Amino acid sequence: VGLVDELAGLYQRVYAEPPYRSAPRFSPGRFISRTREQALTSDFILVTARRGGDLVGYTFGFTMDPGAWWVTASRPSEEVMACRKFAVIELMVDRAHRRQGIGHALLTTLLRERPEPYATLVAVLDADAYGWYLRNGWRKVGELRLEPPFADALLLPLPAKT
Repeated sequence: VGLVDELAGLYQRVYAEPPYRSAPRFSPGRFISRTREQALTSDFILVTARRGGDLVGYTFGFTMDPGAWWVTASRPSEEVMACRKFAVIELMVDRAHRRQGIGHALLTTLLRERPEPYATLVAVLDADAYGWYLRNGWRKVGELRLEPPFADALLLPLPAKT
């Protein structure tokens, strides 16, 4: 089994849960083709968590160039649009391993030493993770309302690099 296929297995399990309930945009096929394409970008970063050799969580992302934003999201401020942003594409932890700090450790590792002034991600409104993001400093800057489950684009200022 290749790494993308292993990632897709966890992806499929997590997105079968409420509030996602295997919505078409969360299909494993779309994930695999999108992820294979994204992994080819020069600044793609993947961080994984394993227990006993089993994949229990992962996160990955890449830099969005100035002017780039989430395709179906409302636009944030011009200040945000004008700069590079690190896009967190996925952050997931297997249900049996949640609430143990794995997600926090994955995200901290992914965003450590990033040169961009902001990180951004898309969070589904009814997901448990949505409130966790807000409690950890992320703020809403856009909305995605074309297809359920509805989501918001969130932004996190990153520490300035000197």
